[in-house]
Amino acid sequence: MGFISGLKGVFKKRIYIFIIFSFILTWVLILTNSYLKSELLRSFIIIFGGGFLFFNVILFCVSFFKKLDDLNKWFFIICFIIAIVLNVFLSDTIFNPTSNFYLLILLNANLFFTSFFAFKLCMDSATKVDDYLYKNKRSRIVIRIVEFCVFGFLVWWFFRITIIFFSNTPSDLFTYVIRILQIMFWVNIVLMVVVLFRLIITKKLSAFITLFFLLTLFYALYILFDLLFGIFFSSESGGPIYAVISFIIDILLFLYILGIVYSRVDYIQAKLKLFKVDTIALFLITMKIYAQVSKTFAITISVELQIFQATWLFLIFMFFNLIFGIHSIFTHKYGKGK
Repeated sequence: MGFISGLKGVFKKRIYIFIIFSFILTWVLILTNSYLKSELLRSFIIIFGGGFLFFNVILFCVSFFKKLDDLNKWFFIICFIIAIVLNVFLSDTIFNPTSNFYLLILLNANLFFTSFFAFKLCMDSATKVDDYLYKNKRSRIVIRIVEFCVFGFLVWWFFRITIIFFSNTPSDLFTYVIRILQIMFWVNIVLMVVVLFRLIITKKLSAFITLFFLLTLFYALYILFDLLFGIFFSSESGGPIYAVISFIIDILLFLYILGIVYSRVDYIQAKLKLFKVDTIALFLITMKIYAQVSKTFAITISVELQIFQATWLFLIFMFFNLIFGIHSIFTHKYGKGK
């Protein structure tokens, strides 16, 4: 798979091993301190995690002019020391802004890229399964029809039980969840119409589409559950199982994003003259670490803004599903690299 080869390329670079290790360590410490409530650990997170953020910002700026591979290890050490100093003076301003609007702009930059790569992960997974089933020339027609029908039934069943669950609990917030799922349902209907239109014209079935629907439904439910969990449960009463599962999902998605970026090194260098692959990767890491370290500060986001943020993430995700979903239906080639 492309992202696995990309990750291998990432882990060949020592600086990225340090960056990924620091990123995961900061995330684990934040997760741990959400239950321990230790001021000492919180101070360490702000110093190390904040310094790590500024370190990435410095490397991000440098990457416009020079490849990270060409830099000496002492340059990285000096940059990290400078980053710690900058964090001491600027952390309150950067991580604890007075404007919620400013905060949401920074966090939504991370959400935009997360949505795109979440879509790509769902689509790539669905097409990989379909490609595997397509290899058997004798039974591929029957087995792919079965694939299309089975996953289609599962999508319908999960939609049904989810709608019934939220409909039986009267609440304005749950009504919002139902409307969100209805939007997703109609986006899926549009994509299904495109699939049937292509089937009639070309006699080719995009059987992967129902598995794609199922995977995107799971991701949408994850977004909605994350929203509901944040609104109804405080960090003191939050369940550790949910926190660990959320952490694992985010880490896997983060590694997938890095792998995809570095699997397209040649394409990025050919098409984007100004933005090197290191520049893009460091931007993604910077946005993600900002979103995590911000959680250690006493920032109160209203329920309305949380709903706005979740809605924005969902709508971006649906936009990618619709536009790039249609594109994938017509352009996916079986047995060929994309």
